[in-house]
Amino acid sequence: MKFPKVRDITLRILESCGIDSPPVGLEPLLDYFNARVVYSQHQPQSALLGSKDGWTIKVNSTFREERQAFRIAHELGHIYWSDPAHHRGDPQLGGRLEHFCSKFASLLLCPHQWLVRDAPEADYDLFALKSIYPNVSHEVLALRLCYLSPLVVAIFDNGKKYRRFASPNLKYPGRETALELKLYEEVDLYGEFRETRGEIKVGGVPRSARVRGYPVFSGSFRRIILVMTPAVSSLEESEEFEEDMPYPFPEY
Repeated sequence: MKFPKVRDITLRILESCGIDSPPVGLEPLLDYFNARVVYSQHQPQSALLGSKDGWTIKVNSTFREERQAFRIAHELGHIYWSDPAHHRGDPQLGGRLEHFCSKFASLLLCPHQWLVRDAPEADYDLFALKSIYPNVSHEVLALRLCYLSPLVVAIFDNGKKYRRFASPNLKYPGRETALELKLYEEVDLYGEFRETRGEIKVGGVPRSARVRGYPVFSGSFRRIILVMTPAVSSLEESEEFEEDMPYPFPEY
């Protein structure tokens, strides 16, 4: 779907709800869509039920708050596109509805128009942005930042690499560099944020880089996110921001 853009749809909805700054609360949005939430530990993820009295969103009660917020916002996307007037019979929507509802959820909880303002002011720092957008996960924030500034992100869960990605068209080492691995070891050892600067090679060319390491621990679960900023020119924002972002999209 190319018109209207998801970023503009979600911002218009937030404005209609009187929400003009983060964090994005869910109650005004549920009222706007005439929806209520029911939590159940038996619900695999989330489900949407409609009736003459409105909509019911069922969400797994064992999910973290971030994931619950995402699933609720995802189902609100389904409500939005259940109205034919909103998709105008667009044949591209069809089998990609889940794709668009995930984009809808991310952009509803963390509007693009806000993030392009808040991210530079926070120096693209994950912890700072997480405090601004508390119901958006560190992983989603990192992914979104890759479309605003040249970044390389590596995520480790309990000592194993879970994911590595970077800004579109950014040439970067496919494996973690010595600079990244050294910082990872420090973060893992001390359980605290660490930052370092050094040199990496990109396509055989030495470049200076900054690496920041973020411990995201919850009980026995230990996630460490490395964010590397190589010395390259800034990104030019794509006209198709939502279309560029990969799918499957992180759910929380």
